Amino acid sequence: MAPERTLTAPALLSDEGVTLRPLHPDDAPAFATAFVDDPELGSLVGFEKDPDEDWFRDSLDGDQRSGFQLAVTAGGSDTLLGLVIVHHVEAEQGRAEIGFWLAREARGAGLGTRAVTLLVDWLFDHRWLRRLELTTTPDNEGALALAESLGFRREGVLRQRVVERGKAVDIVWFGLLREEWAS
Repeated sequence: MAPERTLTAPALLSDEGVTLRPLHPDDAPAFATAFVDDPELGSLVGFEKDPDEDWFRDSLDGDQRSGFQLAVTAGGSDTLLGLVIVHHVEAEQGRAEIGFWLAREARGAGLGTRAVTLLVDWLFDHRWLRRLELTTTPDNEGALALAESLGFRREGVLRQRVVERGKAVDIVWFGLLREEWAS
């Protein structure tokens, strides 16, 4: 019998100061506020239009079979400070894509690095998963720096890969193989 190749969101991942937990409806105000407080966040994350509380609540009912999202919290607080995301899971190919974003006030203190490290550690515990991918735009300096600091290798730029907010946008593609991961 072949081993099962699925990814079901963990109930909780944490280290000394960062916790990744499932999203819940009470996260809607913090989620929406992150986009109001940072007018560039929606564009950096790839939203055509900045999401609001209703969008967030509706998304909780969406189909998450191809991945999941977890809230990033810190310092013993349950307040949502951002998300880590697993999507484009291709079990037969042994790969998945990850993403993340943080509210403006949560950036610059290593929280993103710790959150993504927790997620990557957990993902590579699934022995069938051999490759993780991460994409971002060339102007997302924080995401570029985080990916490179964790050992993701820049594999290329897909020119005008997507249209966001009416503009063709380049995408920087990163990859990380299981044997390259040393958290």
